[in-house]
Amino acid sequence: MRTLHALQREMLVLVVDYGDPCGQDIKRELEAYHDAEIRSEQLYHHLDSLCERGFVEKRHADGRTNAYVVTEAGSRWLERQRHWVAEHVGPAPLDEGS
Repeated sequence: MRTLHALQREMLVLVVDYGDPCGQDIKRELEAYHDAEIRSEQLYHHLDSLCERGFVEKRHADGRTNAYVVTEAGSRWLERQRHWVAEHVGPAPLDEGS
């Protein structure tokens, strides 16, 4: 399994969750999760790396904004990651409120 930086894994999850987010959508979500500022240079460096590795595609949403879409390779990587985590820590517990 190809290794991804923790921030790249989180970005890949957010791209899947949002569908086709722009970089600023991803940045906002990461900053809220980490309760810390994410530098734009850091954000776009990791997004570009995910594109270069074939896990996401960058598409033009409008004049200056790019949207990010997960690729088949990105989906496969996340699925393998999900199975690996479940194998080592077990499946996620069912929500008690359900």
